[in-house]
Amino acid sequence: MKTLKTKLQGMSILQISFLLMAAGLIAGIISANMFRPFYYERMISYHNSVFSDIVRENIDYKGLFIYILGKNFREFIAFALLSVTILGIPYIIFKIIAFGFTTGFFISAVAAQYGFKGILLVLAYQFPHGIIYFPIIILCIHRGFEICRSIYYDSRDYMGSIRRNIKAYLIFCLFISVLLAAGSFLEAYAGSFLLKKVLSLII
Repeated sequence: MKTLKTKLQGMSILQISFLLMAAGLIAGIISANMFRPFYYERMISYHNSVFSDIVRENIDYKGLFIYILGKNFREFIAFALLSVTILGIPYIIFKIIAFGFTTGFFISAVAAQYGFKGILLVLAYQFPHGIIYFPIIILCIHRGFEICRSIYYDSRDYMGSIRRNIKAYLIFCLFISVLLAAGSFLEAYAGSFLLKKVLSLII
């Protein structure tokens, strides 16, 4: 136990994050295989209705962009605000594990249902916007952890720490906002177009 604690203390926040994500990923894969009978019919329903509608209907790119942008910014605002509270680090840990779990569950469920075409569907679901989203996740984990630690764990002057960090943190948030807008644009336009093409191979 002491050896494990020593190893964890010697790891960086990103190394611990990848470890937590891997744990969530494995749990998601195991859950997808264990509980497949419970969601199999829902996937068939999606295949026959939702997926078919996506292939047949024209995509409202503008409306989709506004929806994705709003969803991404709501999540980021929640993250940015919670990171400067005592709940910051527990929230980050929860989000990392949850992201790993949902990713593992999704990949396993889709691959089991569609085989190789399922792998193409997973790639289309994450590309090309994932090229922007993945660095955003890494940056937010690192910065969120650092600011929460500097405010609540490295000092007892909480308000003073917030005042000292607020300017740099606002600049960081502005930078991430620009990246989020770019990622949302790619997801709404290029991502949805590729996803529709891949779905047409499955339907």
